[in-house]
Amino acid sequence: MVEHWIGLTNLPAHGREFSFDDQDVWREFWKEFHYDMNIVIPLTAKLNIVPQQDGYLIQGHLGGTVKTVCHRCLEEAEVVIDHDFDAYEAHEDVDLLEDEPSHLRNVDTGWELDAAGLLWEEFLLALPEKILCADTCLGLCPQCGKNRNLESCACNNPDSQSPLAKALQGLKIKTN
Repeated sequence: MVEHWIGLTNLPAHGREFSFDDQDVWREFWKEFHYDMNIVIPLTAKLNIVPQQDGYLIQGHLGGTVKTVCHRCLEEAEVVIDHDFDAYEAHEDVDLLEDEPSHLRNVDTGWELDAAGLLWEEFLLALPEKILCADTCLGLCPQCGKNRNLESCACNNPDSQSPLAKALQGLKIKTN
């Protein structure tokens, strides 16, 4: 897993801003988790980290544009990332979380934050649930596989039925 630990010792009470623009970090994550993505506009992140009595308040922004595959037609799709987020990393969470790694760790020099891990989670949250090349994408024909954005097919005939509709055609439901 890609990690980028930043020291949080001696942060001023009003906090400090950190900027991240290393594109190789994103490429490493994509490779590790088998994401087919390319950078169109470089991904950049800003984190404002404010120390609290029992942890750290993190306010951030993640922006950029990536190219990936449309979930409907499998053509290229661009996804604009413009994601503001707030997070809180508590000191006590470090010991409480068993199955989930914390973004904080306590070392000899003080507390450190895994900024890469936090930003990866925020990147995943910023992605749309369904990535589309266009809102009007028609997708692939479920019967013949043609891209319905580029060409029509005989399968689009409204008289033709899906295999499921044909199987359920004679189904009778008894009501009491």
